[in-house]
Amino acid sequence: MQQRIDLAPNCSLTDASAGRFFGSMAAISMPLSLFFAWQGYWPVLLCWVLEMLALGLALQLSLRRARYTQTVLITEGRVQLVTRTARGEVRQEFARHWARVRLRGPHTRLGSSQLTIESHGRACVIGSFLTDQERAQLAARLRAMVGGQNFTEGI
Repeated sequence: MQQRIDLAPNCSLTDASAGRFFGSMAAISMPLSLFFAWQGYWPVLLCWVLEMLALGLALQLSLRRARYTQTVLITEGRVQLVTRTARGEVRQEFARHWARVRLRGPHTRLGSSQLTIESHGRACVIGSFLTDQERAQLAARLRAMVGGQNFTEGI
């Protein structure tokens, strides 16, 4: 029996839609910037370039975040976490009998909780891109899937 949970951030932006959005923003704002530059307010053109660079960077970071996924595989004897990023794939395994699901509360008032799977001094963070409520639901689901074999701790 194998159970699987696939996690991915909520990113609906694709490469094509990001390109169309960036192109439309540049096409709309460039004529206005050129008009003001023609009137003698040339610093507006510099601001336009800086704005387009900032927008491009923000879109690139958003698209990179969309490529971050995690898969939790739970078998009879193992708990495996596969984390995929733009840099590659990292696999971590824990013996199911010793694995422990921990949900820690935020360290500060505006912070967020942290969900980990731990065993023998090793810990692996799960669902860092989830909301606190989603993380709490995932913790309950993982505890049920791992079963009563381990010691679990709450917030």
